[in-house]
Amino acid sequence: MRDDEMPEGEEARLMAVPITDAFAQAATEVLREYREMVEKSLECSEENAEAPFLAEIASIISTPQVGMARGSLYAMLLEIAAMSFDTALDHVKALEHDIVRKPPPVWSTLVMTRAVLESCLFSDYLYDPSISGALRLARCAGLWRKDTEHSANLATVLEQDDEIAEVDDYVTKALDDCGIEARRNARGKITGYIVDGESSNLDFNITERARNRLPGWLPMPYGLLSGAAHGRPWMTNRARTVSKDKEGLVGEAATVMTAIMIVMASMEMCMRSLQGYFGYDLDAAFAELMEYRKLTFLRLVDLAHAPE
Repeated sequence: MRDDEMPEGEEARLMAVPITDAFAQAATEVLREYREMVEKSLECSEENAEAPFLAEIASIISTPQVGMARGSLYAMLLEIAAMSFDTALDHVKALEHDIVRKPPPVWSTLVMTRAVLESCLFSDYLYDPSISGALRLARCAGLWRKDTEHSANLATVLEQDDEIAEVDDYVTKALDDCGIEARRNARGKITGYIVDGESSNLDFNITERARNRLPGWLPMPYGLLSGAAHGRPWMTNRARTVSKDKEGLVGEAATVMTAIMIVMASMEMCMRSLQGYFGYDLDAAFAELMEYRKLTFLRLVDLAHAPE
């Protein structure tokens, strides 16, 4: 019996077979080509005069008293949103190398994919074209405050208490200058920020946002990625049952394919938020990416189950 054959009475699982050299090479080429298509489409895009991005800049500039301060916060928002997408692309490039390593990867592909997804969700959270400019600033304020809390925790470990107070004072003053109001709970702890009546939390729920923002053609993936990243036995034990002829953990084609599909969906999600926010003309790029995705999926399925 080959590894891709199941005993009689058992349901065959698509791509639940060990990773072959031919499959790994094709998979990494697909991922690289898809990434390059995404990068090229964004490099060639120009802002639309009616894009929310330009309207929000105009609104900020014309805001009495706090316009300059909000402009600085808005510049930081654009910088960290772009940095998050660049971070996602960096992890994709690492994933391209991981797929073809020897011995084949077991769970590292899904762990890297989780990093791609979370970076894309962070970027999409700030670029989201469906929200108002005020809510966008409130979200940025919340994320900034949350990051200072993480920095404060690190500074405490390093016994750098003076830096904690200095950073906290700087962030507090910067947000006060923007006319941004802190939202507090009954104990006085900051739980979010309010900008012109629009309220946001300090952070976002990753699982919920992944469920609501990723393309509909992809099933909800976050629990799967978390199982691999946290080393949960319900997930990792699977790698011991892929092949009964080998000892230890064995990577399977299904894991690599899952990683590729989630990466593709994450980049598409960011492209759609960029299209809506900056007014990029990406319809032709989306059509090309969809066709490429369909064709390569069939090709990779065939390669995964082809005898060595």
